[in-house]
Amino acid sequence: MRPEISDKKLSLPGAEVNWQTRRNNMKAVCVNCHEQQWVDNFYVQYDSLIDLYHQKFAEPGLELYKLAKPLMNPVQFANKLDWTWYELWHHEGRRARHGASMMGPDYTHWHGTYEIAKHFYTKMVPELEELVQKGRTSGDPAKVAAAEALAKKLAEVLNHANHTWYLNKMDPAEKAEREHRQQEFQKRYAK
Repeated sequence: MRPEISDKKLSLPGAEVNWQTRRNNMKAVCVNCHEQQWVDNFYVQYDSLIDLYHQKFAEPGLELYKLAKPLMNPVQFANKLDWTWYELWHHEGRRARHGASMMGPDYTHWHGTYEIAKHFYTKMVPELEELVQKGRTSGDPAKVAAAEALAKKLAEVLNHANHTWYLNKMDPAEKAEREHRQQEFQKRYAK
């Protein structure tokens, strides 16, 4: 959430200061110690990680979570999926986003994006598939329809270029390039 939006919700004076002004103010602080190119490059990397997180996990994950709601116990946090989504969004997602903002690679990767991906594919996707299966066999027309909508969205998400590797549908050229980079890495560092 943009800071001016949260400030407005809390009736704070910062509600009148948009994110662009805040960013420019922060850049002005940074250039006291760093050259402009270094500061600009930091924001390119930071924005890229935030965009990747949102496009690959947060936006499709939230859509899937909302579609799963009719198939779940209505009491929040009474379902495994409630906890999984909370972890992906708030716990691990926050660590990745904050780690990137503070240039903390360990938090950005190992405690952030690695755990997000691991839990998206090993927890969230199987939990969604289980809800689809239960909904389809429930005999309740509303749950059957909800299960079909969820299954359709899950297939759409997993068939997106961000996730096709999971279905073993990666573009052959991309797969070959990744294997080449892995071999180069091993030659360089496996001594």
